[in-house]
Amino acid sequence: MADKKIIVVFGATGQQGGSVVDFLLEDGTFAVRGVTRSVDSDKAKALTARGVQMVAANVADAASFAKGKGVFDDAYGAFIITNFWDPSSMGKELEQGVALVDAAEACGVKALQYGSLVDVEKISGGKLDVPHFTHKAKVEQYVLEKKNFEFTAFPAAAFYFSNMLTFFPPKVDDNGVSVFTLPNTRTITGFDVSDIGGVSLAIFKNPAKYNKLFVPCAGEHFTPAEFVAKFEKHTGKKGKLNLVTFEQFAGFGFPGAEELAAMFQFFDEYTYYGLEAKRELGVRAYAGMKDLDQWFEKAKGSF
Repeated sequence: MADKKIIVVFGATGQQGGSVVDFLLEDGTFAVRGVTRSVDSDKAKALTARGVQMVAANVADAASFAKGKGVFDDAYGAFIITNFWDPSSMGKELEQGVALVDAAEACGVKALQYGSLVDVEKISGGKLDVPHFTHKAKVEQYVLEKKNFEFTAFPAAAFYFSNMLTFFPPKVDDNGVSVFTLPNTRTITGFDVSDIGGVSLAIFKNPAKYNKLFVPCAGEHFTPAEFVAKFEKHTGKKGKLNLVTFEQFAGFGFPGAEELAAMFQFFDEYTYYGLEAKRELGVRAYAGMKDLDQWFEKAKGSF
């Protein structure tokens, strides 16, 4: 790695981090140091075999990525994400994000990318509570107001198209119809998470252009009805949309139901990124961003 600048990628075995690793390796400009909880997992070993230097750290344990632990040390850049839905991070993204940023600065990282989202609390005037958006935004503000990296950027992942396979999968009824139950929002902004690496790579290769910018990573805006129509078009299966109110969805009782209901209400009233974000930035950074039709062609066999 001595002849190439090192980029540290958190969540290297996950979806966002894994995409960043893929794009960095294919491009070849930078050496890649991947961070995961266990370097002995099959996914971590597979990345090692591809030339990634894998190191162990846990975002919930600041000592594991402190200066001298070989995580941020000697690195030029870092792609940092936190995952609200991980039990060890739920409700703790703000403190974990701050600790990660502090460690990166202490180790001399010059180009920082932090996976941000918008401040729902601020935009909605305190009406809506969506911590997995707002806490990321507060870390971004901490970086801009308190830190002195040479370059910073904030790639902001849209709603994963694949959430319709994981968080909101259809249920097949007795007639063989795939029923999608969703809150009654007018709009969703989505993307193929495997494309975020294209945006991250563009930022690392031209950090001055994106310095201090919030960079939406979005492939398409769509309604729930449009999603079901495209589902039918690409899979050949019959689909049905079961729209419920935000209050009904919040009452479903599963962990995070209330937060997700508030998130969809935010989409409905303010759109995914609020009304002021420059949504074109991500597509300009990576022109290969897939739209919903292109994603369905790739994923239709999973439904």
